[in-house]
Amino acid sequence: MGQTFIGQQARRWLLFTVTGVLSLPLVACGTAEAPDCGALRVDEPWVRAAPQGADVMGAYFTLVNDGEDKVVVNGVSGTQFDRAEMHETVVNEDGQASMHPIEQVVVGPGEQVAFESGGRHVMLFSPSQAYAAGDQVELILACGSDQAELPIAATVRADGPGSDMSHG
Repeated sequence: MGQTFIGQQARRWLLFTVTGVLSLPLVACGTAEAPDCGALRVDEPWVRAAPQGADVMGAYFTLVNDGEDKVVVNGVSGTQFDRAEMHETVVNEDGQASMHPIEQVVVGPGEQVAFESGGRHVMLFSPSQAYAAGDQVELILACGSDQAELPIAATVRADGPGSDMSHG
């Protein structure tokens, strides 16, 4: 019976392939992405009350990922508005602030991402009616490759969370 010899180039290819295949589960552990909203929760959602006749409002909240996979938020919508967009306020070296739309937000396992005044926030365009402090609006986050929906009930407030709103 003859011996089979594998050339040096074939051995390298085989070693590379086997090593690559065996390391795939290790790579996937660190970069797994939930196909939907996973264990994402939304803390303290609120919308700033706008002056009469205003056609833009701002929404704020904190995204918290209690899961083991990262969650990608791909967008936001709301039936009470013509459109909603995630934005980020950026301040340049001269101290001038400008807003830029952001396509998605990644929330890693165990992480929090704040949407707050002066930073990331949601712009709500052309509200269906005038909203006053105490009103509720529904926003919907789109998450993951499945574009799963996560509804959020946000309270309209004159001031942010923690402020005393009892001053008539």
